[in-house]
Amino acid sequence: MSHLELSGPNQHPLLGSVLGVDFSPKKVCSYDCVYCGVGMNTTRKTMEREMFLPVSEVLDAIERHVNEHGIPDTFFLTGSGEPMLYAGFGEMAEGLKQRYSSAARTVYTNGSLLPDPQVRAEIALCDPIQANLDGADEAGFLRLARPHRETSLADRIEGYKALKAELDGQRLWLHGVFVKGVNDDPESLRHLGEALREIGPDLYIVRVSPRVIEGLCEPVEASFQTVVEDAWKDLEIPIRFALPRG
Repeated sequence: MSHLELSGPNQHPLLGSVLGVDFSPKKVCSYDCVYCGVGMNTTRKTMEREMFLPVSEVLDAIERHVNEHGIPDTFFLTGSGEPMLYAGFGEMAEGLKQRYSSAARTVYTNGSLLPDPQVRAEIALCDPIQANLDGADEAGFLRLARPHRETSLADRIEGYKALKAELDGQRLWLHGVFVKGVNDDPESLRHLGEALREIGPDLYIVRVSPRVIEGLCEPVEASFQTVVEDAWKDLEIPIRFALPRG
């Protein structure tokens, strides 16, 4: 089941040159998001962390890549599934910190494992920490995320709140993927805004669904930015839009 792929370095508008490190087996995840860029139908839906492959194997592969292409500005620790399911995540992040002190480490997680203090301690080795929060109502969460039965939206939000309270200077960037007719209405945005106010992320990034499935997963229009700005006009959190131009 082991999987390891390095991509880049590629330029990112916020992170500089980025080397992607994908160490998760494809579609081994706690969610089965309808908009997942890897595809629908999670191969194995789980909340159990596993040592998918030895940390030394990951670090050695990165070293070979860096020797050829140079040290990037940022290592993007991600996966074709949920990255925090990798039981070696903390050791891997610490190893990168020791070997490449000039480079940042970032991650993108769905947040489902953050109620676990050990997971929060490991992910705190990254800065910025990037995570997903599309909404704050249960119906929309179930429809979009199709989560493992042992995780809940409430636990996820509490995990984000606990993480933010424990961080010591690291930045928390939350991303929301918006789907037409599911979480793009003013009421859904109001509930989400309340959750964001409680969590207090350093940045919220509004994104469009990377996949289009007629009747199930359709992206919002560029005019959605106006809807968001009106709904969150009193929200004192920086908002960045990554929406189609129209």
